[in-house]
Amino acid sequence: MKMRKSNLDERQEQMMLKIEHNGFWIAFWMLAAFMLIEEAVSGADIKVFGGECIILLTISCYVTIACLRAGIWDRKLQPKFTTNLIASIIAGIVVGLVTFFAIHRYFGDKIGGCIAAAAIAGIVTCVLCIIALSIGVASYKKREAKLNEEPEEELEEI
Repeated sequence: MKMRKSNLDERQEQMMLKIEHNGFWIAFWMLAAFMLIEEAVSGADIKVFGGECIILLTISCYVTIACLRAGIWDRKLQPKFTTNLIASIIAGIVVGLVTFFAIHRYFGDKIGGCIAAAAIAGIVTCVLCIIALSIGVASYKKREAKLNEEPEEELEEI
C-alpha cells in the first residue's frame, strides 16, 4: 500500500490529531456509559450488548498496549500508587452502584443482600483494578527505562 503525502500543514495536522483524540474519547466514554445505563435500567445481559463489550474491550486493550509499548502513561496523571488507588476506588464504587441497582431490580425487598452483593462486587473490582494498574505501572517504568537507554536510531523503528 502506497502512503500518500498529507495535504495538511503542521498546524492542521495537530488540529486533526486533537479532533481525532477528542472523538475517540467521546465515543469510548459514551459507549461505556451506555452499557452501564442499559444494565442498570433495563437489566440487559451480555447477550444484548455483547458486541459493545467486545468493541470496548478491544479499544481498551489496543490503547493500553500501544501506550505501554511507546513508553507513555498519561498526559496528566502520574504513574504512582496513590493515583492508581483513587482510580481503583472510583471503579469499585461505579461497579458497586451498578451491581446494587441490577440486583435491587430483581430482589427489591432484600435490601441487605443487595448492599452486601454490591459491596463485594465493588471491593473485588477495586482490588483487581489496583493489581492491574500496578502491573501496568511496572510495565510502563520498565519500558520507559529501556527506551531511555536505546540510541535514537532504534526509537524511530517503533
